[in-house]
Amino acid sequence: MKRYLLTIYLLLLCGITWAQQQTVTGTVSDKSETLIGVSVIEKDQPTNGTQTDQNGKFKLTLKGSSKTIIFKYIGYLSKEVAVGNQSNINVTLEVDAKGLEEVIVVAYGTQKKITNTGSTSAISGDDIRQTPAASLQNTLIGRVPGITTQQRSGQPGSDGAVLLIRGLSTTNGNGAPLIIVDDLEYFGNIAEIDPDQIETFTTLKDAATTAVYGIKGANGVVVITTKRGKIGKAQITFRTENSIQTPTYMPEYLDSYRAALLVNQALINDEQAPRYSQTDLDHFKNGTDPYGHPNVNWTEELLRKYSVQSRNNINIQGGVDKAKYYVSAGYLFQNGLIKDFSKLSGMDNNYYYKRYNFRSNLDLQPTKTLNLSLDLSGTFAERNSPTNGGRNNRNNIFFELSDANQLPPYAYSIYNPDGSFGVNSSILNNNVVGRLTYYGYNRQFTNDITANFRANQNLNFITKGLSAKGVVGFNGQYGFNRNMTRGTGNDFPSYYYNPTNDTYTISNPNFYRIGLPNLSYSATDSYKRLNWQASINYDRTFSSHHVYALALYNTQNNVTNANEPSGFRGYTFRVGYDYKQKYLIELNAGYNGSSAFVSDKRYAWFPAISLGWNVAEESFFKDNIKFIDLFKIRGSFGKTGSDDIGNFAYTYLPTYINGGSYSIGENHTGITGIREGLLAQNPTWETEEQANIGVDINMFKGKLKIVADVFDRYRYNILTSRTLSNIAGITPSQLPPSNINRVSNRGFETQITYLGNINKLSFNVSGNISVSKNKILFMDEATPPYDYQRLTGKPMGSILGYNFLGFYTQEEIDNPAVPKPTTGITRAGDLKYADLNGDGVVNVDDRMVLALPNLPNTIMGLTVGLNYKNFAFTITAQSALNFARRSAAEAIRPGLNNFREIHEQAWTPENSVNPSFPRLSLAGSNLNDPAAHPSNYWFRNSDYLRIKTAEFSYSLPKTFVNKIGLQVARIYVNGYNLVTWGLKEKNIYNTDPENTSGNDGAGFYPQTKVYNLGLQISF
Repeated sequence: MKRYLLTIYLLLLCGITWAQQQTVTGTVSDKSETLIGVSVIEKDQPTNGTQTDQNGKFKLTLKGSSKTIIFKYIGYLSKEVAVGNQSNINVTLEVDAKGLEEVIVVAYGTQKKITNTGSTSAISGDDIRQTPAASLQNTLIGRVPGITTQQRSGQPGSDGAVLLIRGLSTTNGNGAPLIIVDDLEYFGNIAEIDPDQIETFTTLKDAATTAVYGIKGANGVVVITTKRGKIGKAQITFRTENSIQTPTYMPEYLDSYRAALLVNQALINDEQAPRYSQTDLDHFKNGTDPYGHPNVNWTEELLRKYSVQSRNNINIQGGVDKAKYYVSAGYLFQNGLIKDFSKLSGMDNNYYYKRYNFRSNLDLQPTKTLNLSLDLSGTFAERNSPTNGGRNNRNNIFFELSDANQLPPYAYSIYNPDGSFGVNSSILNNNVVGRLTYYGYNRQFTNDITANFRANQNLNFITKGLSAKGVVGFNGQYGFNRNMTRGTGNDFPSYYYNPTNDTYTISNPNFYRIGLPNLSYSATDSYKRLNWQASINYDRTFSSHHVYALALYNTQNNVTNANEPSGFRGYTFRVGYDYKQKYLIELNAGYNGSSAFVSDKRYAWFPAISLGWNVAEESFFKDNIKFIDLFKIRGSFGKTGSDDIGNFAYTYLPTYINGGSYSIGENHTGITGIREGLLAQNPTWETEEQANIGVDINMFKGKLKIVADVFDRYRYNILTSRTLSNIAGITPSQLPPSNINRVSNRGFETQITYLGNINKLSFNVSGNISVSKNKILFMDEATPPYDYQRLTGKPMGSILGYNFLGFYTQEEIDNPAVPKPTTGITRAGDLKYADLNGDGVVNVDDRMVLALPNLPNTIMGLTVGLNYKNFAFTITAQSALNFARRSAAEAIRPGLNNFREIHEQAWTPENSVNPSFPRLSLAGSNLNDPAAHPSNYWFRNSDYLRIKTAEFSYSLPKTFVNKIGLQVARIYVNGYNLVTWGLKEKNIYNTDPENTSGNDGAGFYPQTKVYNLGLQISF
């Protein structure tokens, strides 16, 4: 009898175990195709789940008693399916036309997009990775509304663009947004974040979304979330990319013959004797004296036509219900454009950049109510640049290429007949190839480590929807320089060669041998940051009422080098409510402060309120307008701050200097002794009030989406240095900045997206426009003699310059009634400027505020994507409007700049009707000098249109890749900065439109276009 009872018991136990371990398989699709990556989760077991594979199939073993599965997929409505006793089910998901399931990233959490009342824009990591740029911010322009970037350089490791959100609203020269990575402030360089690790990139743009950051939110906020583990077997993804880079623009200089002709022409214009005889010109033209009359194309001799870039990444992602993991490692190499001259010295003379990234995100669930995560990440970078010892210590070969005093085409022959280095006594430096060979390199290393630990405790036992979260984050960076250099004098032998008698004369008899190299080491800035956060979250729905709240405490302790530590402490509050996702209200506030300010001015409130109305949920709208799925109106108003005061922290403490002198008395007599240094002042943060009105519209079952925002930003208490009269007895450097400037910044943003398909061809079109126009309301400027010179009321970055009227004729030169400068000699063909004050003289009083600053106020982008079977194509065009730039000195001025084609189009008596350039002159500072006389002739409109990115990809058929053990195999080609068109004025500088304005060529490493081939496989 006992044996029978035992058998029955075992059978019942097996039946119970089988019931608890029921396995369900199936396929998930929409109306046209299977869906990849759909989340498949057991309803009462939120940690038990999986994802659909490349064929849309899933397999899930049930553990609970509900026997219900929830299917979730971005862009589709969630669906619950009661399994019962079924072992196989097929599920069809419907498109989420209203965006009911769409979730966006906000400050310290996520929120359903349909109930969001703030202004945000986002781009996925997959879209970012379509751009093969090395720096993260270079991938965003034209694709994310509200973002302005200007890429000033293409130098490896330093090609990251300046990044602004909704333009610039401060006169202190900085408007960089706050960068948040996984809820903690990122203290490193955003350009060094590996795009392969990014899940989403979100910009928070109005006070409703940034007020919670209080004193740090006025410039907007970038919130980056990194990839995390997912339940399922380990998926390994490998991506490799190899690119070639070539300049978008590279000035082309004239050969020796054409340059010598222009030198003679300029000297004749200056009423001086020509430098080169006809015999000299014949030698240059015919190449009959290559050592006495050399003709060297320095660009071809020193630079490669293209350089290489390589990027490799490997990611491992997976997990079980109690532990999920994501591990990533990446390597980037960017090479420079300089040719390799290191064979004789073994010292790398090129620019290069190496970067190693790693990340480990680990999520644990030790109990049903406790979630833990540990994130470790690091970046290790190495930058190399040549030491070439150029003029005035300008260690930049691209400056030398533009400088007529260093590398004119007739400078010298690189090598003499015997192979020694050539030289020319009239040229400022020793042989450039010799310097690149022997002078060595400067090498900078930076190491950045971040470790974050989080604990999230569900407090449903107190009340449903309540949870508590704690975060501890550490970030540290250490850097050093290791330079291997020789001196920057004539410390290697070079020779003057006389082809007439075939003799060699050493240029410096002190250097018959190459000097020994010197190894030097120096530490760069290092910092450590410890960040603590503790928060209480509440999120609960009562029938038709949804309530959520957040209270958060945040503190930071920072140490930079051996300086005094700095601290930040803040409190964040958020309360929100919506009724049937129809009527929306949210209150946000930050109360925080910084140790940089005096104690009684250390803390302040930064509140914001936002409202929303989903009009399409009203019955009168639903019943009459069927084609509109979502119509939401939202608005916000609030206050934010900025504590970015540079080196003026702790200026509430006076300083004194022992030594030097100070001025006293009517004659400013210098008295030696203890004197005041920086005078004490109590600066405070900049404050901004911002209003925003927006609308979100979805139409035609979610195929057409429109997002539009109008904003008004008012920034006050902006720090600025003061102007000072000499009668005060102190210097302006002794005065601390004051919070007196005020700026207005208004604009709008619109993004329109359409998703469609024609049979098996699916396509998407997304266009956006962002307009941001700033104006100085008040600034500390001395009262100008004429109102047209007042910068107050004008856009930031505006400069004074002359109004170009044309070119002087000889008749105007001879006519005393025609206004001319009183200094220098004015000749026919010189630039003619307006006499604005009518005093008959052209001088500094006739300068006016030029029309356009260097920062564009309008950014437009258009992205088109096509998908057909296994083929995909995406292209983005981008345009920047309403900005100008100028160059000076070695970048354009004859005698300093190497001659280019534009100089051949200069004014001459025969070319006086519509010349492209004024009269050539080597006389130095005159009316035609763009540095001494900036004007709207030199300040050229730089509006442009670019093909910013394009990608074509092919995914191998699933049936094939599955047979060889892979999940995905994809090959693609893409590009960056592919084609550029100027839209208005002629590009007389022949440089990229984003190049720095007002420069003389000293910092010019050309921006580059990138052509890339990539392979991605997953298994």
